[in-house]
Amino acid sequence: MTIPTLRSSYTTRQRLIRLVAVVQSLYALIEISDCITAGLMAVGLLENPYPSMLLPSMQELFDHQAVWLTPLFLFYTTLRVVSAWGLWTNRLWGFWLTIAGIAATVIMAPWLLPFTSLEILGNGILLVILLMAYFGDRPILARV
Repeated sequence: MTIPTLRSSYTTRQRLIRLVAVVQSLYALIEISDCITAGLMAVGLLENPYPSMLLPSMQELFDHQAVWLTPLFLFYTTLRVVSAWGLWTNRLWGFWLTIAGIAATVIMAPWLLPFTSLEILGNGILLVILLMAYFGDRPILARV
């Protein structure tokens, strides 16, 4: 049995951060397509392609007032792109921006159910992976 070294622990943590960076990059591409879709819906070139929302007021917004969705989609697009860049470049601000993006998604996603149910689950998984990467094998309590 081999004893894990500091180097192998760092490499595992680095791989976890890279995994989250890849997923954040994919999320960013999805958000870019959502942003384009919202823009096309706002100018009347595209009908609402999204599934029905649970809340009638949100459904009304998607169906008839898509112009108000554009800033929301722009916010999430920017958040995902910048946080992915921060993770790819191994910046601590990228870690915290990703955490903030996950929090913003989890706060906003229930308004768009059932459309966002998988997104809530995916962001929960990303949060766990990020925390595992950041804290690594550190003990919860210091030994006395």
